[in-house]
Amino acid sequence: MTGNDDIIGDIDEVASTKKRKPEHGMDVAHVEEPPPSSGGGGILSKKERKKLAREKAEQLKETLSASRNDVITNGNGTVTKEDDEPARKKSKKRKGKVGSKGLHVKDDSNRTTPTFSKPTSLTHERRLDGGLIVSDVLLGTGAPVKPGKRISLHYTGSLRLTGKVFDRNNSKQHPLVFRQGTEEVIRGLERGLEGMKVGGERVITIPSKLGYGSKGSGNEIPPDSDLVFEVKVLKVG
Repeated sequence: MTGNDDIIGDIDEVASTKKRKPEHGMDVAHVEEPPPSSGGGGILSKKERKKLAREKAEQLKETLSASRNDVITNGNGTVTKEDDEPARKKSKKRKGKVGSKGLHVKDDSNRTTPTFSKPTSLTHERRLDGGLIVSDVLLGTGAPVKPGKRISLHYTGSLRLTGKVFDRNNSKQHPLVFRQGTEEVIRGLERGLEGMKVGGERVITIPSKLGYGSKGSGNEIPPDSDLVFEVKVLKVG
């Protein structure tokens, strides 16, 4: 029996060793787990854990929803609704009509616009006595051209047949100046200016008989050439 007593003695020694506490006072051989409990201090059941998770999810959802309502995020950063309110009101004040290209056009429908005369664009031709043809490009609104008045004029003269320009004066300092009705210029030009006003522009087609006739003028204007003058009346005085 001595062998069995030795085995029993060894088992008792191992058991007593497991029950001994370490120096730090913690029983590492046996730690009792608290029993599952539905109370506040114990381990939650599976059903209670699911319920708690649902409650936390609802709280997070409410927090995010409130955050979206109180904050506006733009490209430059985050701006609260209260801070952004003056900017949105200012934007509404600036808002106007939308033009055909999508651009904002200021609405001036309530403003009164002063009325004044301005040159009118025309394109129709009129035939006058002697074969003259005039076509008003702009109707002037200033003083009218009258016999005996000094006329300041810009002009471009060309040959009707070829379109070649033989003379031009567009000088601001030294325009063509002459007295209407005194034959200082060719008759076709004088007659073609009748009815014009300051600011007016006209195209005058002059037959050769009212221009330089069968003689022509130098090398630039051959004999029997019809002429075209584009004129603008600058001043009548």
